[in-house]
Amino acid sequence: MRLLLKDTGAEQVGATVIYKDNHGAMALAKNIGYQARTKHIDTRYHFIREKVTCGDITLEYMATKGQLADYLTKGLATKTLRYLMGRSNVGPALETSN
Repeated sequence: MRLLLKDTGAEQVGATVIYKDNHGAMALAKNIGYQARTKHIDTRYHFIREKVTCGDITLEYMATKGQLADYLTKGLATKTLRYLMGRSNVGPALETSN
């Protein structure tokens, strides 16, 4: 995405923020612990870790109820699904995901 923006003359300044709802994945990407359990992971899968290290991206926690793309990738409870679809302007909005 950064290269596409650069090609259109709208180069991004600063790191891209990626919101995650998985603390374990964030710790792995930030290289915090888990080395003994993850030593079998091929180096080509460390792309995100490299981008975090060089400052191209930052990872921030966001709970599942705030992850608007989750309704496209996860099996969710009906109420949560409708809430996220409404927030994405795909369906009627609900007040809360609880």
